[in-house]
Amino acid sequence: MDWRLHPQIEDFFAKPGTGCDMCVTAGSVKDLIAQETQQLFLKQIEISRRLHDCQAVVLTMHMDCGAYGGAAAFADRNAEIANCKEQLDLAKKIVEQANPGLPVETYIIGLERSPEGWNIEPQLV
Repeated sequence: MDWRLHPQIEDFFAKPGTGCDMCVTAGSVKDLIAQETQQLFLKQIEISRRLHDCQAVVLTMHMDCGAYGGAAAFADRNAEIANCKEQLDLAKKIVEQANPGLPVETYIIGLERSPEGWNIEPQLV
């Protein structure tokens, strides 16, 4: 839901001439992993597959995510990246189990401030 990521995220992930369905919530990977909210996210994937012929799922987390306590919640950048990788791996397994054969990609998104605005740097993990 972070305003700093839009519209760059959609531009980065949508292939030319196509679009992408986005399920955007604060800390979405965190809530995809949580038992009590997991079905909400899996249902969004199901709807995208049924209505828009979804060909892949892209899971993202961005650095300094407030839902995880922000960068201050980690000893250093490497610890934050390790947490992102762990959370994305868990989320990927959940999506793959619910959607056999559907490709799932995971990305960590860096946020860097520049004079022109916020730069995002998605990194495939």
